[in-house]
Amino acid sequence: MRYRDAGVDIARGDSIKDAVIRQVRSTWNPAVVNLPGGFAGVMRWRGAEGGPLLLAATLDGVGTKLHLAMAAKRVSDAAADLVYHGANDLLVYGARPLAFLDYIAQARLDLGGETAEMPDTYVAGVVDVAGCMIGSADPAALLDGSGVRPGDILLGLASSGLHTNGYSLARRVLESSGLGLGDPLPGGGGESLGDALLAPHRWYGRSVLPLLREGRVRALAHVTGGGIATNLARVLPPACGARLRATTWNMPPLMRWLIEAGEVPIEDARSAFNLGIGLVVVSPIEAADALRSDLERAGERVARIGEVVAGEPAVEWVEG
Repeated sequence: MRYRDAGVDIARGDSIKDAVIRQVRSTWNPAVVNLPGGFAGVMRWRGAEGGPLLLAATLDGVGTKLHLAMAAKRVSDAAADLVYHGANDLLVYGARPLAFLDYIAQARLDLGGETAEMPDTYVAGVVDVAGCMIGSADPAALLDGSGVRPGDILLGLASSGLHTNGYSLARRVLESSGLGLGDPLPGGGGESLGDALLAPHRWYGRSVLPLLREGRVRALAHVTGGGIATNLARVLPPACGARLRATTWNMPPLMRWLIEAGEVPIEDARSAFNLGIGLVVVSPIEAADALRSDLERAGERVARIGEVVAGEPAVEWVEG
């Protein structure tokens, strides 16, 4: 079962985004900060006392995870997904979340928020949600990827399930398996498929923000649509690539089951799922061990998943 068979064509989507980005850049004024990756938009603003301030904003939705949430009568869990996805996208640039705006749309309104009732656009019983996260960053501590160097170490922080990506494929696998949300996850130690699939998106700021204030991190990559490699490539400078070592962490039972039950080719799994890594921290090699220890003391599960290499800003998988 391939991602394209589930209705998602990553390559086609990327080509469309590239065309849109070129048009968007044509509207920029000098206040916009030219950052790699596009996890959030950042612009310079004058603070109340005249000093410089960076404002950051990002907008996203929960996606087709909502279909499973509605089937399980757990739509309220989507609130955490929406908030934490946006907050992590700001975190990539060292920004701290300040405010959040939500948008809820359905055929007939029975929820609150900034709402839209559109019976000709949405199927009855289906809800869509999106949210805009707004934050600020210290100009002196902005993470723009420019400090990344060959030899830097990639530390992967564990995800809590699929987060908010890969659900078009995951839902197809679930349907074809004949199992339901209430059934035990095979190999999951008694956890149900519903609990595994609907685990809320994690927020990494509690453990990562203190390290950013100390200047100990060179770059961050939030693993969203496209998987680990695609999102890591978004924050690499022009002269740096990266190697991901596939055997350096254990994939969670949910990821293993999805791949096995759906006979998902590994290249599709790597572009659809986070494979158990929700955030990648780029660290200088001499600081990596201490950084890993501090993250683990803060409650993170951390794996050394690869390294930065000289070359084009592309990411390759190494099986050994």
